[in-house]
Amino acid sequence: MNQANLIGRLTKDIDLRYTTSQMAIGRFTLAINRKLTKEKRQEAEANNQPTADFINCIAFGKTAETLSNYVGKGNQLGIEGHIQTGSYENKEGQRIYTTDVIVDGFTFIDSRQDTQSSTDSDFIPVNNDDIPF
Repeated sequence: MNQANLIGRLTKDIDLRYTTSQMAIGRFTLAINRKLTKEKRQEAEANNQPTADFINCIAFGKTAETLSNYVGKGNQLGIEGHIQTGSYENKEGQRIYTTDVIVDGFTFIDSRQDTQSSTDSDFIPVNNDDIPF
């Protein structure tokens, strides 16, 4: 079974491109915190060691377009998908191996609208005497 479920924050806005046949492809990276105790996290940070993993993800079609429209850098996102490996040869003739998570589904944990600051003018004052319970 090849299944991946991840929750993380986008490291930058989604790179949305289209193929010649107009298929949307969205590439992004999720930063996922490692499960560390507070002490281990502080120790790792003090020694300039990583405390998060950076997972490359790819979404296709409407999924890519929807994600691109509603989430951006810093937003938290949950994804369901599967792992895909591949390789290619770079300009120097070296074999480069890749590992990506192909997005099959997603859950918005917060989105661009959630991160916009609200002001006091967004709230309507309520008289507690008007509430029937």
